Amino acid sequence: MIRIAVNNLAGVPAIVYGVFGLGFFVYVLGGSVDRLFFPEALPAPTFGTPGLLWASLTLALLAVPVVIVATEEGLARIPRTVREGSLALGATKAETLWKIVLPMASPAMMTGMILAVARAAGEVAPLMLVGVVKLAPSLPLDGNYPYLHLDQKIMHLGFHIYDVGFQSPNVEAARPLVYATALLLVLVIATLNLSAVWIRNHLREKYKALDS
Repeated sequence: MIRIAVNNLAGVPAIVYGVFGLGFFVYVLGGSVDRLFFPEALPAPTFGTPGLLWASLTLALLAVPVVIVATEEGLARIPRTVREGSLALGATKAETLWKIVLPMASPAMMTGMILAVARAAGEVAPLMLVGVVKLAPSLPLDGNYPYLHLDQKIMHLGFHIYDVGFQSPNVEAARPLVYATALLLVLVIATLNLSAVWIRNHLREKYKALDS
């Protein structure tokens, strides 16, 4: 049942995740946090409004099926004899899991993370509902305590492309900015993916001895 549910989640459109994030994370969880910890600010919401925290959780939920499928495949490729040999040498089940199974499965897990990051970094539709705005008044990361303000709204390169390219009254004047923003977004995603690929290859070389 869990496998069927995960496979179904992988096929859900991104905008559905945005609607779920708005209804559950923002209104239910955010509203509960406001009532418990920020009653003096009500009716003005603190966490009961779209922001960085809810946008992050929504993208994380969107990426979960990809990571789960890749991790399951990586765990299935580990020979049963490796686990049995570890237990036969006196290791506990926890030691076998942390020192043998997970290191051998880490390259497959990194592959899943690469695919998840590539999908999540370019998503715009769900973020429009849970925290992305055209112009944020300030950055969520600054020098004021607690330094990272999870309740603030954020800007996004993908939404900026949509806004400038399709909402601008002068399309010709906005075209160079659209191209520049799209190039920057591609470079950011490529950098994230290349970094993840390097980490995966490093882990694969590091734990190659375990495979043999």
